[in-house]
Amino acid sequence: MASGCFPHQFEGSFSAFKERQLVFALTRQLADAQFRRGDRSLSERLWQEAAAEAMDAERIIALLFGVHDHNDPEAMEAVDRPWRELQREASRRAGTPLARLARLTGRRPARMSRHHRSARPSQAPVAGSGR
Repeated sequence: MASGCFPHQFEGSFSAFKERQLVFALTRQLADAQFRRGDRSLSERLWQEAAAEAMDAERIIALLFGVHDHNDPEAMEAVDRPWRELQREASRRAGTPLARLARLTGRRPARMSRHHRSARPSQAPVAGSGR
């Protein structure tokens, strides 16, 4: 058994490992259908399969365009790792008391992001002021 196909140690749960391997396999099939063969119908069927399995399309797109050799498990892993870290962080945030309260009340917790602070009316340039 090749170590690239089934490492002796893997991060996360076994189900997460299996899901990752399914995403990688589907990405390889999509790369073949879209880039090598140019087979539109096969590509559409594979995208439908990804949707049926509730696979994240952005994750697959990142793998399709972020990896040069889709048969290189290390390259696939390197591109996929940031996506998994974002998912872990989102899952962690979803479990906070404020997030649970927001789900119960249907409201989002108020938070000032950098974008919102820069859009304050007092900081907006005045028309005709030359700023």
